[in-house]
Amino acid sequence: MVRSAMWLFAGFMLALRGLPLALADADTFTAGMNDVTVRVLCRQEPESLTTGSGFVVGSGLYAVTNWHVVACTADGGQASVLLGVGDSGLVEASVREHDETKDLAILRLERPSDRPDARFATAATLRQRDPVIAVGFPGDADDLAELTALADATMTVGVVGRLLPPPVDPTQGPWLVQVSAAINPGNSGGPLFDDVGRVVGVNTLKAQVEVPTLGDDGEVLMRRVPSGEGLGWAVLSDSLLPMLDRAGIRYRVDTGRPFALTRLWHREPGLLIALVLVSLLALGTLGLIATAPGRALVRDQLTRIRRPERSERAMPPASAALQPILRGLTGPYAGQVVPLGRGSVAIGRDPAMVQLVIPRDQAAISQRHALVGYDQERRAFFLQDCWSTNGVFLMQGETKGAALVPGDTRTLRAGDRFCLATPAISFEVDHR
Repeated sequence: MVRSAMWLFAGFMLALRGLPLALADADTFTAGMNDVTVRVLCRQEPESLTTGSGFVVGSGLYAVTNWHVVACTADGGQASVLLGVGDSGLVEASVREHDETKDLAILRLERPSDRPDARFATAATLRQRDPVIAVGFPGDADDLAELTALADATMTVGVVGRLLPPPVDPTQGPWLVQVSAAINPGNSGGPLFDDVGRVVGVNTLKAQVEVPTLGDDGEVLMRRVPSGEGLGWAVLSDSLLPMLDRAGIRYRVDTGRPFALTRLWHREPGLLIALVLVSLLALGTLGLIATAPGRALVRDQLTRIRRPERSERAMPPASAALQPILRGLTGPYAGQVVPLGRGSVAIGRDPAMVQLVIPRDQAAISQRHALVGYDQERRAFFLQDCWSTNGVFLMQGETKGAALVPGDTRTLRAGDRFCLATPAISFEVDHR
């Protein structure tokens, strides 16, 4: 049992050492969603440019987006994917697979990217009010004149408002999910993540209506504006996965809802790690107290916690039964023992000022030369020089050692010796 407890304690210490790394890994959760998401462009003429979003699959060689984002390729336009800042990050792409009824397209890049592949989850993992995150490049948030200077995507958070029923004939349309996360023009084709970083859909639609507006030259223009708040739709990954299968593209998909601990890891990683550490410590303590040696160890540690050590010299005596004493070594009190259990003892030549009187013929000794005692709270001896004329000295063997500063108090350990003015009058503090 003790060995098991030791292993638990070792696991606790390893987990504690790994805490900074674990937190750092959890902090990359947002960065991971950014890395998966890419900007998709379709240029038909120098003046005609469509922009949208997408995400990487197939070992970085493919990207998924909406068909309407790259529909210009049907008329000879060129699709491309922005993988980094600057023109060098713009990679041309060709349509590998598309489905107009589902508004989905799979692009093959001219060169593979070094970005991670998306992980998928199916509709079976979703419930109403589940948190979702829409990631993409909405046009209103970007300066369209500087597309290649923008690499970071925009994230909006919402919940699943409603899971629409799947189409009776999957070939006639997509399976949609309604979400409250903000989806705007430019978000089309971007990933919809669940709260553990899995792609559950492809952002596609927003509730909009066309209204007439006046242009700068007074011409009437039709403009699409939102017709409702918090109403957006995404094509569920269930409609995309068969297309990936037909294209021979490998992917990873989860069909189960994430565990509560998985969600907690992504939402509050620090709290989860703290709970694991506390659990390991509790199990280790239970393992220890199940044995007599373990209980003795726990009692000893608790005693140390309750008894703060002010210094190395303030260690408790080996046994609570030992009594502190002052023992005379040389001089008039040689061989005598004075208890120090109650208060302190003053030493000097004036009987009115001290308890331990030195004969008056010892002129080197001051009237109140030194004070020695035992601090019960600290469980330590102490020695004070009472502003003596000729000093108080710690002993080094049989000779004088370091002198106390007049008025200074020094902490002593059992067995320490000192003398007053001369080694001819010396004492030792100890226990008996």
